[in-house]
Order: sequence, then structure tokens, then C-alpha cells
Amino acid sequence: VFDVDTPGGRVDSAVNIIRAIQNTQIPTIAFVNRQAISAGAMISIACNQIVMTSGGTIGDSAPVNIQGQEVGEKAISYIQGTIRATAERENRNPDIAEAMVDKELVLVKLNDGQIIKLLPEEYAAREETGEEMEILCAQGKLLTLSTQQALEYEFADAQAETLTELLAQYEIVEVAGTKLPLTEEDIMQRQREYGVSQVNRLKSLVDASVTKVRTTLADRIVFFITNPFISSLLLSLGLLGIFIEVRSPGFGVPGLLGILCVGLFFGGHMLTRIDAGWAFLLFLLGIALIALEVFVIPGFGIAGILGIIMMLGSVFFVFDGAYNLRTAVLWLSISVIMTSALAILAVFILPETPIFQRFALSTVMDADLGYHSSSPEDFQAYLGQSGTALTPLRPAGTAKIGDKRVDVVTVGDFIHANRRIRVVEVEGPKVFVEAVEDS
Repeated sequence: VFDVDTPGGRVDSAVNIIRAIQNTQIPTIAFVNRQAISAGAMISIACNQIVMTSGGTIGDSAPVNIQGQEVGEKAISYIQGTIRATAERENRNPDIAEAMVDKELVLVKLNDGQIIKLLPEEYAAREETGEEMEILCAQGKLLTLSTQQALEYEFADAQAETLTELLAQYEIVEVAGTKLPLTEEDIMQRQREYGVSQVNRLKSLVDASVTKVRTTLADRIVFFITNPFISSLLLSLGLLGIFIEVRSPGFGVPGLLGILCVGLFFGGHMLTRIDAGWAFLLFLLGIALIALEVFVIPGFGIAGILGIIMMLGSVFFVFDGAYNLRTAVLWLSISVIMTSALAILAVFILPETPIFQRFALSTVMDADLGYHSSSPEDFQAYLGQSGTALTPLRPAGTAKIGDKRVDVVTVGDFIHANRRIRVVEVEGPKVFVEAVEDS
């Protein structure tokens, strides 16, 4: 029994719930406890039975965007087809269901009691012939039914004020191999339809034990983390933290925050989908390849490109599994744009602000204060001079030339410490040396 009281929600989530309901072999009842609007109506229509409280409403399922504005014809057509097919599956009038989505239709009741949808031109043509019709929903409006209207139009199956009252009205029965929640009147009807003389009543719901599934604190936390906006924000902050950590010496707060945010992003989705763990491993492998490219392999090549592809692919896999393809591409794009914007902010803009400059070393090594830097001409003076390697040159190291310690690079084989060396080339501040055979 689904206790439905909602003004609506995400369409893709509603479609996933509908599929789950349709795939179950358990009889389902939608208990519309006040309102089933938009996505709530779609979910209720997918159930085997609809029971409504007095003063309840169901309908108005036209999709809207995040700003509450109407979406395009393509999205409306998709929802229209989905809700019609769902209604047909449960032997409900599909025209009534469509009128909840498409405001261009006219829903009418004919003299014989039949309720059908008409296009505006079809309605006008019938009206010209003098055919009498009762308009249930005019063009330009979306259909919303009250409890009494839903019962009158046979769109809802029963009325109950409480869950206990609902259970008292129903029994689970098996007709032609199918388990259904039916009232006594429905049972007699099925007997006439299928020619069943006796119906096997498997279990009465009158004395059934009721287990209420409630949202726990852990569920709320997971729902919050897997919200597409929060997921994108966590991912962007995580990548930003890792980016700043790579640019900074040592390991500090940005790296810890980056790891935490990325862990929350993948961890939240792993609690809802086991296969999200593979995406996390793919993401880690992508980071490893990029780190290999940055710290080990010179330049930027195949390893770096593969790393980026793996990271983006893992994130897309998570978004695609949680939402539909279009939504996955949208939120992945938002994450990339948000990360890029935050990186630019962190590298170029924030360091110039007064707050961040308080943490920056602003000392200037001015000549007036006694600081002096070597000019290229100073290094040229070492050309041809001899000295001693103070450290192993592999190939870089330190040598003593005259009475000064100089950073040098060997142009040949590695040179052991304490070996004699001679400067053979100078390029700007770079001093190149070779070993000198001891005489």
C-alpha cells in the first residue's frame, strides 16, 4: 500500500517508481491520502487499485522545469505516452489520464456515459452536428479529479478514510493465476468474466499486520547527498581541492577536503547502487594516471588523456545510473563548468583579495635591503673553471667552484662526490660540468 500525499516531484524518479511497481508480483494499492498531483498521480495510476480519502484530488500531471515553467512538446509527449500506457495496463480510461497531461485536449462525457478525449477541431465538428456532450475538462486546462469524480468516472476504485478502513475493504485473491487486491463486488465481476466458479482467497487483509516503511535519518542523508545539485557541488569542490593540493607543496587542508568531498559523492551513490563502486575505482585509476603523467612522465600524453577520460566517464556513469541520459549529461556539464570556474577563482582572483593576502608572504628581496641576485654574466665567469663535486651529480647536484657552492648539471656520466669537475658550458643560470681525470 502506497500512502500518497504529494504535490509532485521529479518525472524521472516517478518513471523509475512506476517501473518498479509494474515489475513486482505483489498486489499494489495507492492510498491517495489527500492529494496525488503530478508525479504522484502517475505513481498512483500504476498501482492495481486506487483508494482515495474524502476531499482528495488526483491529476494535473503536466511536466514543468525547475522554474515551474512549462516544458517543450517533446517532454509532454513522453509523459503523455507514459501515463496513457500506465492507465491502459491497469484497465483505466487512458483518455482521462491523458487529459491530466495535455491541456490541448477536450475531455467530454457522451450521452451513453462514455468518456473520451477530443481535439479542439473534433469537438467543434461534433458540436456543429448538435451532438450533446458534457465537458469534463475544457481546452487550456489540466484535468484534476476530486474523490467523488474519480469514483464516478471509475478512475478510482474505492474510498477510505484510514489505512485500517482500506484494509478492511480488501482481500487478496487469485483469479486466472494473477494475484489482485479486489473488493467483493470486483470478485463477483471477475467470476463472471473468467467463468470462475470459486475464487481461491489466499489471504484476508482484515487482520493483516501492518509494517510502515519510514524514512530514516540515514535515508535523508543519502537523499541529500545524491541530490543532483549537491552531488555536482561535492564533485566540484572535491576536484578543486585535489587541484589546489597538486599545485601546492606538501599535503594539507585542500587535499583532505578534496578527498572528503569526492568520497561523499561516490559513497552516497554507492549506498543506493552497488555498481557505483566500480565507478569509484575507475575514478581512482584516472587520478593515478594523471599523477603519473604529472610527476613521472615528462610532458602530457596518453596517460593524462586516459586519466581525464576515466574520471569523466566514472562521474557520468554515476549520474547516468541515478538519472536519465539527458539529466546525466546536464549535471556532468554543470560539474565541469563549476570546477573550472572555482579553479580560476582560486588561482587568479582569490589571491588578490585582502583576506587571502594576509596569509601570503609579501616580503620583497630588494637590493636596498642587501639582497642581490646573480646575473647571467656572473655565471659566465665559471666557464672553464675547475672545482670539486660536493654531492653525487645524477645528473644534477652541487659543486664547489673557487670558494662558492654552485648548482651544476653533468653533461656525461654521473659523477661521484669529491671528484674533480670542470665547467664546460653555461646557459643562463645553468652550469654544465664534466669529470676531470685526477693527475
